[in-house]
Amino acid sequence: MTSANGANDRRNPTGTKSPVRTARKAGRDERSRQPRGDLRRQQILDAAVELFAAKGYRGTGVAALAERVGMTATGMLYYFGSKERLLQEVVAERDRRDVLDLGSLSLASFRELGRHNAETAILTRLYVVLGAESIDAGDPLHEFFAERYETARELARSVLELERDAGHLRADIDVEQLALELIAVLMGLEIQWLHDPGRVDLAVAMESYLDRLVAQISA
Repeated sequence: MTSANGANDRRNPTGTKSPVRTARKAGRDERSRQPRGDLRRQQILDAAVELFAAKGYRGTGVAALAERVGMTATGMLYYFGSKERLLQEVVAERDRRDVLDLGSLSLASFRELGRHNAETAILTRLYVVLGAESIDAGDPLHEFFAERYETARELARSVLELERDAGHLRADIDVEQLALELIAVLMGLEIQWLHDPGRVDLAVAMESYLDRLVAQISA
């Protein structure tokens, strides 16, 4: 699920801050740079986002990336120090680009995710691919994605608890289990859509699922 970032700044229907913790951000390089260097770095980041989304971090060689931006591998790595550091910067760049305000916290607000993720397809694919590459504990982004998925589940739990406590949902729902299933379905739909976008309409699929879920658990 690609839009859990920023969830810590969402507000619930009562106007108070949502009790959702912030997922750990991948560290952005804060070293001072000249404007010309910033432009070159941005060109490298743009190319890395596209190649990592298409072939993954493991499948993208430094030489291929350097060729994409018309540089030597040594010259390109000068801006980041290492391929792994570039990976961290790509994740930070993805979060900078992908901003979605769900508005008030409610199950209905999740309906916007499908359309948003389809409109930002390359960023959606980037996280699906990098997440799949980060399953093993030794992978560079393993902890990042583990925390990010927990943040998504926590957001779902918070939404379900708010709606239940407001009397909109049945009092007997298992919030913990339902939050787990909700995120699993949304992420699964993203994967199916990426594999076969001609047959899977992500926006319609997510909207239909959320509508059925709300109908099933409404008070």
